[in-house]
Amino acid sequence: MDNSRERKSSYSIVLSRKKTLYTHLLLNAIHTMSSSLPPLHTLRAFEAIGRLRSFSLAAGELHLTHSAISHQMRALESSLQTSLIDRSRREIALTPQGQQFLAVVRPVLRQLTEIAETLRHAESRRLRINVLPSFAARWLLPRLGDFFVRHSDIDVEVAATQAVVDLGAAGAHLAIRYGNGQWPGTRSELLFHETLFPVASPAFIKRHRIRRIEDLQRVNLLRDDFHPWDAFLAAALQDASQCQFGPVYRDSALTLQAAESGQGVALARSWLAADALKGGSLSRIGALSLPAQSAYFLVHPRDALTSAEVSEFIAWLRAQAEVTQLY
Repeated sequence: MDNSRERKSSYSIVLSRKKTLYTHLLLNAIHTMSSSLPPLHTLRAFEAIGRLRSFSLAAGELHLTHSAISHQMRALESSLQTSLIDRSRREIALTPQGQQFLAVVRPVLRQLTEIAETLRHAESRRLRINVLPSFAARWLLPRLGDFFVRHSDIDVEVAATQAVVDLGAAGAHLAIRYGNGQWPGTRSELLFHETLFPVASPAFIKRHRIRRIEDLQRVNLLRDDFHPWDAFLAAALQDASQCQFGPVYRDSALTLQAAESGQGVALARSWLAADALKGGSLSRIGALSLPAQSAYFLVHPRDALTSAEVSEFIAWLRAQAEVTQLY
């Protein structure tokens, strides 16, 4: 009895070693002899036909037309210079060469699928996000630690840039952009709208005795590329000709930082100023606000599937938006 167990154990070890050796030889052959191998899609078509014994069922499984899978089958036979399907019979049957080839193709495809799934799983918990620097600095990064705590298994990479990058070329899974929701090669969904209103540091407001919107005519107004003051002042003041304008900042986060340091009044974007208003480094001037012409959008590469990581991040993002106190 013990000898029988030993023989079975030895046989299992040898079989395992042979399988490992076979896999190494297989991958090495694919790497070094790819020029002599038939196209992979023809092998998948042949395996499906051989397994299902039907062109129609195989075409349905691979989401192909009957004509397309027949063409792939003939291309494979042409590549191998041999017949794999016995066309003298009414039902689908493999030739002896076809049966021999299927016995090799089936485990090869299975192993390739398993290896691909392993590699795909290794990458599946990585999330690359492209955002505007102002949004990253003033809203996202202060909250991102909460996402790491809740999803410690997801490796998040944040790229902050003002340029509208090609998400596919950049390898980004998701972007948060500010605009009208229309960017070539993408699909967008609204994250949240925004309003505009003037803010300044409490010390600046006290020093210049700012009590109402009309007082903006005698203080320095900070500007940025996104929102010139013209529309707001036209709605707030009968005559804005006496207003004094300061420097133009290329980033809205810098404009708010300048206001926090007492350099003047900024026309704040509600989401970017939320934390500063809550923390007291900025104070709102007056009750008037103006709807922004742009909004924040979640942007995906057009043909990309929504992964579990992207879905989890979006759910977390919307939950954070719900608890953000706007002023």
